[in-house]
Amino acid sequence: MKKLLLVLFTMALTSIFAHTASAADLPSWVENGKVSGDIRVRYQDEDTSGDDDPHRNRDRVRLRVGFDTKVNDYWKAGFGLATGGSDPRSTNETLDKTFETPDIRLDYAYALFSPVEWASLQAGKIKNPLWLPNDLLWDGDIRPDGFAAKLGWKVSPNLNLFVIPAYFILDEFKSTVEDPYLMLIQARVELKMEVLYAKLAATYYDFTYLEGNSFANGAGSNSLDEDENLLYDYDSFAAGLEIGAVIAKSINIAFFGEYVQSNADEDSTGYLAGIKVGSKNMKKLGDWKVSYLYRYLERDAWPDFLPDSDFAGGMTNARGSELELSLALAKNVTLGFDYYITEPIDYDQDEDKPKETIMQVDLELKW
Repeated sequence: MKKLLLVLFTMALTSIFAHTASAADLPSWVENGKVSGDIRVRYQDEDTSGDDDPHRNRDRVRLRVGFDTKVNDYWKAGFGLATGGSDPRSTNETLDKTFETPDIRLDYAYALFSPVEWASLQAGKIKNPLWLPNDLLWDGDIRPDGFAAKLGWKVSPNLNLFVIPAYFILDEFKSTVEDPYLMLIQARVELKMEVLYAKLAATYYDFTYLEGNSFANGAGSNSLDEDENLLYDYDSFAAGLEIGAVIAKSINIAFFGEYVQSNADEDSTGYLAGIKVGSKNMKKLGDWKVSYLYRYLERDAWPDFLPDSDFAGGMTNARGSELELSLALAKNVTLGFDYYITEPIDYDQDEDKPKETIMQVDLELKW
């Protein structure tokens, strides 16, 4: 009797799922939806010269899952979940504390309205809408809170123009109405030819109410006043460039760079320059990519709660090199090596210059 009941139960479930899965019975938002994500397993070795601490070895994992769907002809929505804690610049989970269960948190959640083909507006916790040649200014894990529009025009078959205005909320204080925020606008030009391509972007950042405030996720490298609050507002102008060419079948070479200038009285500039060579898409066995870059970011060139957290701990007042190699082991499976050598720009001359090295080995699977 038990076996008969089990068979009948299995048949009933199969019938229900087969019926539910038919396209005619699925709501349109499910049919139009897309599930994406990735899993990354990382080994990380860290060492800083001149201190008493030994090498730090960390094993880390990252999981990100997202669902995005077209609600109707004019509206889209999506959300994502990711590992990590409250740090907006890291979705990594360090494996420690005797098999402690990691956190899963909201990564992004947005609503997007596109009334015409050349314009859209999105709001919520959004993926960074800016084009950036690298992560001199923005860590790739940051999901800004606020609003962003995208305006794009196809001027000719080879030339596209884009304008991106945005308003980002930086903090909210219950004791004052002077909440810090960022307003920005980016203009971008993209040129595509048979062999060559170029991208050029100029961005103006208007920070408000940073001066005199402190931020929980700052790295502690910006100049502070006597009350340990930020000394400047960090209104900035930034420019980014990438120029590339196809040098062989599916193999590209590109030179890229970025520059930033803030309104601080001194130590107010930063730049990045690099080269990358390799496969255009890292999707199949045998694809590869290698890149090298050098970056220099003075103490008050940029707020220290935004830059790449892997480079000098996300601090300003840092310079150094990064070498990266990626190999595709199979479709949507890559093995990556990332090596950083960093040092402070200004330091105590009575002490040896501290130098940090970080090596990361990543196994990543995407879907």
